[in-house]
Amino acid sequence: MQSVKNTAKSVFRRIFTEQYDIKHRLLNVILLAGLAGITVACVVTTVSHQNVYAQITSFVCLAVFIITYLLANKLNRPQLAVVMASIMFNNILLPLLYVYSGGIESGMPQWYLLGLISPFLLMRGKKTIVLFIINSLEFIALVIYTYYHPEIIHRMASVHQVYVDVVCAMLASVLVIGSIFKYQTFIYEKQQKTITASIIGANQAIKAKRDFLSNVSHDIRTPMDAIIGFTEIAKKNMDNPEKLADSLSKISVASNHLMSLVNEVLDISKIENGKTQIEEELCSLHSIIDNICQIMQGEMEAKNLTVETDYSMLDDDVLSCDKIRLNQILLNILSNAVKYSYDGGKIYISIIQLSSDDETKIINEFHIRDEGRGMSPEFLERVFLPFERDKETAFSVAGTGLGLTIAKSHAEIMGGTIEVTSELGKGSEFTVILPLSIPSLTEIEEDQDFVHYDFKGRRILVVDDNDLNREILVDSLLDEGFIIEEAIDGSFAIEKLRDSEPGYYDLVIMDLQMPVMDGYETTKIIRKFTDKQIAEIPIIALTADAFAEEKSRAFNAGMNAYLVKPVDMASLLKVLMLFFRDNKRS
Repeated sequence: MQSVKNTAKSVFRRIFTEQYDIKHRLLNVILLAGLAGITVACVVTTVSHQNVYAQITSFVCLAVFIITYLLANKLNRPQLAVVMASIMFNNILLPLLYVYSGGIESGMPQWYLLGLISPFLLMRGKKTIVLFIINSLEFIALVIYTYYHPEIIHRMASVHQVYVDVVCAMLASVLVIGSIFKYQTFIYEKQQKTITASIIGANQAIKAKRDFLSNVSHDIRTPMDAIIGFTEIAKKNMDNPEKLADSLSKISVASNHLMSLVNEVLDISKIENGKTQIEEELCSLHSIIDNICQIMQGEMEAKNLTVETDYSMLDDDVLSCDKIRLNQILLNILSNAVKYSYDGGKIYISIIQLSSDDETKIINEFHIRDEGRGMSPEFLERVFLPFERDKETAFSVAGTGLGLTIAKSHAEIMGGTIEVTSELGKGSEFTVILPLSIPSLTEIEEDQDFVHYDFKGRRILVVDDNDLNREILVDSLLDEGFIIEEAIDGSFAIEKLRDSEPGYYDLVIMDLQMPVMDGYETTKIIRKFTDKQIAEIPIIALTADAFAEEKSRAFNAGMNAYLVKPVDMASLLKVLMLFFRDNKRS
């Protein structure tokens, strides 16, 4: 029973899908109602033992209904289906049924009525009028002809059959016309609701933007007044360095605040216009948190606020993400926490990392909690709407009401979301949930700062035929705590790996251009080792060739990363940190 209901719902959704225009859906209403009516007619003609011609014609009508449905919905040719059905019914089948089913003394006039009004409901353009005129003239001609030639009419065997036929035709007509009227009413009411909702939404948007203009004009005027006022004070105190410096400092603060207001308005405009793009780069989550805390340090000191950070659940500090966008998300939320915190309060920041179904990503939860005044349940529902600010409290906080809107929009663009819990008088906690990418080992940013990684005990095999280059690299790696072994060319490297236990070496740094056996051939041989752990050992290419084709050749040979001589230790350490981080995760 449940499967039948599900099938019916599926069919209903398919034939009344929003992809079809109103006339197509109306055609489906008529076809379904007509199929029900003609099925009843087929049963009646068969049960009442009407003449064989009437029975055959009724079943042909049923077949035409089915073909019309398939043509309209399976082949998506609704207008062709309507024209074909109109010609078949009004010009062929209905005249035949009129003759074989009792003529005017039967239910045929009601069926003809449906045939005549259908084109008006389903067709467009001049062909509607043309078909109506043709069908009407044909019906009138048929009635007149049978009036003068009644012998061609196959009358029903009894008055009882006539009554049954008329009642069935009437019920079928009521079913079809009622279904059409009901569906048209449904569409009208739906459109009215949509229009009403659009009007309400438009009015709310107008009010919100009016409030926004009021808020932003006030907020812009505040720093502008400060800039103008302190400029005048500075002019009057040109010979007073202390007063002049103080005025210039306050002008700078007001200017920065004004710039932040302008930037927020521009950001929300970009988001609404769909002009934002994801630009991923390597970044340290630890560093981003430190940076936003430094940016807000002045405001936090002014309110005597302290920040407590918790990185105990941060396993992978370096990830690939849109650094600017992530920075803005967290900065906007931290800024809100500072604004709405009581003097002398605390703000808690923590990061929790979770595994993801996508092996290339890590789920990161950034928690920012304050002990401020919190939000009312009513405002909590609107907290991410643009231009919204909580006016139910005594706090007067500068801003456009766009910070959290921008933060949530950026989070969604990055594939995440923001959740919030709050209790009035006790504070709020925002949780930013973002899936961030595990960075490719071949995409290393030269100027990115990273948290120092402890390399002690990591064993590296350095393969280079140049004694001087090898010595410089070995000394630098030893200073970082690595255990180093050396090989003068690829053949010696293969011997050392073959003679070692799996896991003895953590990584290989290999020059590409070497005598006897170069780095390309050596890497190919290593990748064919029977021991999987040795065969999959990370190999970093080290070469003086900076050409793209050489880089591609190195990767095709099976190398994992590519660095160009002279080696920048900072870049090399970043690559090494990424490899050892992945080894830790595995």
